[in-house]
Amino acid sequence: MAATEDQISPGKIETEADAVKLEEEEEDDEHDSKERVLQRYFLQEWNLVKSLLDDIVSNGRVVVPSSVQKIQSIMDKYQEQGQLVEPYLESIVSPLMLIIRSKASELDSRSDEILEIIKPICIIIYTLVTVCGYKSVIKFFPHQVSDLELAVLLLEKCHTTSSGSSLRQESTGEMEAKCVTLLWLSILVLVPFDISSVDTSIAEDESFGVGDIAPLVLKILGFCKDYLCSSGPMRRISGLLLSKLLTRPDMGKAFTRYVLIIIISASASFE
Repeated sequence: MAATEDQISPGKIETEADAVKLEEEEEDDEHDSKERVLQRYFLQEWNLVKSLLDDIVSNGRVVVPSSVQKIQSIMDKYQEQGQLVEPYLESIVSPLMLIIRSKASELDSRSDEILEIIKPICIIIYTLVTVCGYKSVIKFFPHQVSDLELAVLLLEKCHTTSSGSSLRQESTGEMEAKCVTLLWLSILVLVPFDISSVDTSIAEDESFGVGDIAPLVLKILGFCKDYLCSSGPMRRISGLLLSKLLTRPDMGKAFTRYVLIIIISASASFE
């Protein structure tokens, strides 16, 4: 019996399958080739980035403002190839975060000056967050228990201080400083201790009782509530921080209080 028009010979199927497979292999080879080229290109640019970073670390601050823009412009090229940057994250993030931690300990005495040191460093770190993703970057953030109060103090200073230059085309670092500090807090609130036990302000508060919400927690909730009303990355990152904080076993009362505040606030807006 003659084959119908709908019938396709096995040989033809194999030929088409081979063609598809060959096309996929060519695409894979093209992708691999492009990645190898980008990797070689990044290795060449890494020498400049490393030199600029070494200068920042040795001085404990950004001395030449243009170095931040240079690092940022190089890293931005790899928005779609973050895996090329990831092997270098520790050597970039760890020393920069140690500067932030060190300077944050001086905030009480000269907050404006210290913030101007911290902001450009945060621009570099936040650029890495956009390239590699926050999960890859925060692995190299310091996470000692004592850092919790420092990070809250830093966020408080960032929250209450404005440079008044938000209309400039270039970033002033305010948004980046807030985002980096919120991300820092998102790992610090996971400390395996009752947060009230690391809040030194409680020792001076005779009215604080068992079951009360630690002042540190109240501050974090207040900042996050404000940032949830903003647009952009601060909203997303503050939501991440809240999810980490309010799901702690010792945060039941804080979670209830926060939900009530949101409900009351939402109800008032409809009156």
